Amino acid sequence: MRWTTLLFDEAGLDELSRLDAEALLGGAGDTLERRFDPRDLYRRWERQQWRACDIDLERDRRHWHRLLGPGARDSLASFVTSFLVGEYTGLDLMSPILAGCPDEEYLLFLGTQAADEARHTVFVSRLAEELLGLTDSLRDQLIASWSTLGPANRAVHTLENTVLRELYDAPRDYERWLRAVTFFHLVTEGVLALHGQRGLVRGLQRIPLLPGMRAGFTAMTRDESRHVSFGLHALRRGEREGHSDAIREMIETGMPLAAVVGISPGGTPEHAAAAASSARDLLATIAVRLRQLDLPQDFAEHVLGRCRAAQDAALRAPVTATANG
Repeated sequence: MRWTTLLFDEAGLDELSRLDAEALLGGAGDTLERRFDPRDLYRRWERQQWRACDIDLERDRRHWHRLLGPGARDSLASFVTSFLVGEYTGLDLMSPILAGCPDEEYLLFLGTQAADEARHTVFVSRLAEELLGLTDSLRDQLIASWSTLGPANRAVHTLENTVLRELYDAPRDYERWLRAVTFFHLVTEGVLALHGQRGLVRGLQRIPLLPGMRAGFTAMTRDESRHVSFGLHALRRGEREGHSDAIREMIETGMPLAAVVGISPGGTPEHAAAAASSARDLLATIAVRLRQLDLPQDFAEHVLGRCRAAQDAALRAPVTATANG
């Protein structure tokens, strides 16, 4: 495990993209368990640089059009459009989080996260243009991508925007800042982004194709592990300082929404089994994040119970109502 962690921490982009999926994901999980402070995370950012514009997508284009079947293309296109909306939204929402930042060392790290969100947006936008065939206009890509999102995904982004707008209106309100960090760093990035990247990286490892996409999402996973590690640090401190009500209210509201993203019932046993598996994986991710926050066990079980209830309702809903969910 120590050797895997060293590779994850220190590898360049080419070496990182050659790590097997479990080594990569184990390294990302280890980053969250090691409880780095903002100074440590800043230093890691300086060592772990990569360039979105340097990733060669020529082979990916050939693989996409000549070797991938329609089902695989549709599935991967859904990932790309979802991540494009998510990464751009993350970049857009960094402004109020930066403006309301209560700590100088926090601000230094958050500046690196803003740069990461821009880099991720550029990379996923390249995939949208060069593989999916969308226009090179980021605005047009975002409009087209938003239209493909299911209702659960839209609900997450809508609430996220509401929370960040509240912070924008009162940037020096520390509890509003903690609420925003709870939703953005813990719910959106800590659960949805890392869960989605985990599924995508594992899927790409199973097919010896799309090396550029695999390299970019691998590097994004390492970046996201820094962002989530910062969020956990800031929220643990907020809890110690007596702001648990604001943090926990946002967790109670946000986690059940995240728990149903991408989960929909299906008419075939295979689809139903895949949906149930995805639900279990999301729930396990949520449980780990709650543990990493050092929250009381009874509160964590309460949140997990609400998430299970939301998932059960989503899995029982009529197929036509959640086909895009």
